[in-house]
Amino acid sequence: MTATYIGYQSASQSVSVGDGASTANFSLVVDAVAGADVFVTGTRAAGRTAMKSPSPIDGFDNVTLRRQGNGDMTETLKNLVPSFNATPLTGDGAAFVRPTSMRGLPPDNILVLTNSKRRHRSALISHFGAAMNVGAQAVDVGMIPSIAIKRLEVLRDGASAQYGSDAIAGVMNFILKDNSSGFDVQLTGGNWMKAPNGRGGETDVTLATNIGLPLTKNGFVNLSFEYSSRPELSRGNQHKSASVGYKGWDGTDGQSVDEWQTAMNWGRPQNDGFRSVWNAGLKISDNVEAYSFGNYADTFGEYSFFLRAAGKSGALTAIPIDPTDPSKGNFAWGDTYPLGFTPRLEGHGNDLSSVVGIKGDMATGLKYDFSASYGKNHISYYLKNTLNLSWGPYSPHNFDIGDLEQAETNLNADFSYPISDDINLAFGAEWREEEYTMLQGQKESWMPGPWADVALLTDPSTGSNYTAPGLAANGMPGTGPDAEGVFARQNTAYYADVEYGLGDALLLQVAARSENFSDFGSTSNIKVAGRYSVGNLVTLRGGYSTGFRAPTPGQSNYTGIVTSFDGPTGKQVQEGTVRSTDPLAVALGGKELVPETAVNTSFGFTSNPMSGLNLTFDMYSIDITGKIIKSRSLAVENNPQFKKLAFYTNALDTKTTGYDLVAVYKMGETNLSLAMNHNETKVVRQNQVNGLNPVSDGNVENLENNLPQDRLTATVTRPIGNAMSAMVRLNYYSESIDERSQKDVIDPITFIDLELRYAVSNNLNVVFGANNVTNAYPNEIETTCFTRNALSPSFPSRVPRWYDLHSLNVQFLKIDVEV
Repeated sequence: MTATYIGYQSASQSVSVGDGASTANFSLVVDAVAGADVFVTGTRAAGRTAMKSPSPIDGFDNVTLRRQGNGDMTETLKNLVPSFNATPLTGDGAAFVRPTSMRGLPPDNILVLTNSKRRHRSALISHFGAAMNVGAQAVDVGMIPSIAIKRLEVLRDGASAQYGSDAIAGVMNFILKDNSSGFDVQLTGGNWMKAPNGRGGETDVTLATNIGLPLTKNGFVNLSFEYSSRPELSRGNQHKSASVGYKGWDGTDGQSVDEWQTAMNWGRPQNDGFRSVWNAGLKISDNVEAYSFGNYADTFGEYSFFLRAAGKSGALTAIPIDPTDPSKGNFAWGDTYPLGFTPRLEGHGNDLSSVVGIKGDMATGLKYDFSASYGKNHISYYLKNTLNLSWGPYSPHNFDIGDLEQAETNLNADFSYPISDDINLAFGAEWREEEYTMLQGQKESWMPGPWADVALLTDPSTGSNYTAPGLAANGMPGTGPDAEGVFARQNTAYYADVEYGLGDALLLQVAARSENFSDFGSTSNIKVAGRYSVGNLVTLRGGYSTGFRAPTPGQSNYTGIVTSFDGPTGKQVQEGTVRSTDPLAVALGGKELVPETAVNTSFGFTSNPMSGLNLTFDMYSIDITGKIIKSRSLAVENNPQFKKLAFYTNALDTKTTGYDLVAVYKMGETNLSLAMNHNETKVVRQNQVNGLNPVSDGNVENLENNLPQDRLTATVTRPIGNAMSAMVRLNYYSESIDERSQKDVIDPITFIDLELRYAVSNNLNVVFGANNVTNAYPNEIETTCFTRNALSPSFPSRVPRWYDLHSLNVQFLKIDVEV
């Protein structure tokens, strides 16, 4: 007789059958082979293992998550999921929310869940950075502390028919810890190696704790807290236009850097933060449980803009001291900043979410789950060390430029009913509201001042008219009254999901979902997936689904002025971005945004060719119609306010193809894992506006080639004696391009990480490790950054890891106390 149960190793024993009743007791051991864990993402029936799932899914337990040695959830995901990419923090508001991608698609094509409930998105709409990130409004997974996570599940398949909007590239589900006892403290310190010019040696610190408490004898409260400090990193040389004396610089590039700082930073911005999570459950009766979970986070970052050099013509451009009487003399911003100035942007983020619900089983077998959730992300911006020249010599130098806020409310009713042993029916409904708020900045950050019209006056010293000054805060103009507002949308959804299993050999899954949105109307989607076991070694699986991503209220209503760069010249320009239904945009071909739609197909297999070895291989194709992206700047005719403007539009049709290969092998006490991803995205069509392609050729090339097409992660872990264990991890990235006015190729690169863990006692672990132990560098390139001689102009602006430029190696020490 053999006893089996998902997630456990099968056990067999001989049983003698006589006339009377007999009993056989089995004790099953938890299966340690990856792929044997039970997952809840992508199914509403009984949990399934990765090897038995009709759709590709990965699972990572807390032990795996805490072995990454970086203290950053985004970086952890990049190490674990080969189809997941994250570029370093970029510019403007995107300096505080890292741009990410899965399967080469934008971050808002990934649905993020916590305990299987939808998580709210960030208030940031990215206007700058890698092409796949431009215009995206996504969830900030960096707000979730690693120590709070019991398990992470990543569904690598379309799932809009099951979960709704955004689930085009896949679904991430963060399952929170639920232990009712225990205490865990982790202290991690990482030291960055020094660069050849002497700069470096910064220290990253993360302190995290998790506490499990009983909630009467029938419940639990689990609390997690994390504080992290990430200082600014800069490895470049001094800007060639920097003046002697700027920030104490003496005009020489010596090895000692104690007496000077670079005039601007091209590297990781400062980012510090406090993050917390709670998870609670209380069994009210044998069949009814109440639950609650949520988070609160408070983060701070500071980012350096480009140097405004004292030797440039703008520093000498004169305006009259008195905007009504030029005879009183002239003024230029060089008088205020004789050595030049570098604007700096502070970003202060608050993130809050709360979910409450009740779930249980009825006597009929019907399972129910009623829940309500609220989530909010608020970003406050403060611009320092700059000016608004239209306010003349009385301009402030620090500006409150306005806040952004995203708030979401969800009401859910979910049901699951086993019609028979082979058929499960799930159905439910959802009501959801999204609200996007733009708050006005102080008037000097956006309002033209008394010197705004001096171009109408004649400069006595030249006999020519004065040059018109800038009309807003230099660097990142503030939000004005024309842009501020509260923009809301509601939608309702109904879904049904049927799973039919015929023994272990066959499983079929069919899902359908219909939604109605208050702004653009209705959309319906389906998914069909299945698996079939061919003998004992191979299981075939595949699926077909349609999906969508609804334009957010923020994307549909955003109006503002952002700092950008002109591709051909590399000069800084200020572009107006207006809502697509603004009369100015309509005249250029703008119209109301509609959902991106997608068709997702996949086919693959799973196999156990030998004891201890699990293999999965999946090919996929994702066709997206009407991808939302910000248009290029389009010329506005006969309008004194705008020379050019941009707006969000359903600009592109794209096709993404690729494959994932995952292999896990347990050889005695040694665990080996290999994960590969190949991904290609092509733009197949542009949806023209007024006969013009809305996206430039350069941005199309960035979208297709800015991310590596091939990723590989290999990890080996092994115990050394009774108290020690070692880990070696390899991360490979194929070539990509650097998104500059002239494209340069970034060569393939490999990073190797090491970790040695020592168990001092049952409750105390000490971990020492090093990331990028070979100190791998990105290759030097020929094109300077936006034609500027800035910091380290011979290196790419982004590398696969955010270990920038000359100092790529970081060593870390972690102390982990668990009671």
